[in-house]
Amino acid sequence: MDIALQYDPVMRRCDVVFNGRDFALDATPASAMLFSLLADRRAEPDDVLPDTVPDYLAPSTFIARRGWCGDWLDALGRLVGSRFWLLRRAKASEATRRAAESYVAQGLGWLETDRNLAVQVTVRWVKPGILGILARCGQTKLSLTRALAA
Repeated sequence: MDIALQYDPVMRRCDVVFNGRDFALDATPASAMLFSLLADRRAEPDDVLPDTVPDYLAPSTFIARRGWCGDWLDALGRLVGSRFWLLRRAKASEATRRAAESYVAQGLGWLETDRNLAVQVTVRWVKPGILGILARCGQTKLSLTRALAA
């Protein structure tokens, strides 16, 4: 069971759900899927970062590569989240769509290995510059759209 998250489409953010005085729990993989896809996973050393800021103005490499602070606590070195943020300035192309599909599958991959849940990912262009993501994990479906550079 995970702490329940609820997505607010108007504010475009997730928030923790409280049940009285305590955190509400989610027995489905929905909250885990939201966290896995919406949290920024740390960029790999060979990833091209989307910001084109001169080195002297850029934040330290540590900050520029993002990542969830809790990753440092995992003794096995597992990373949380998705590298989808790397596509923020990517152009609409088949290569971008494939990269997005790979990043989404990587972000949800732990549900297969740790929780033994089958994960299916479909990423397609729904409009120019808008990627549609459909992720299925067991009986749970999560559908998101992400705008990229035009």
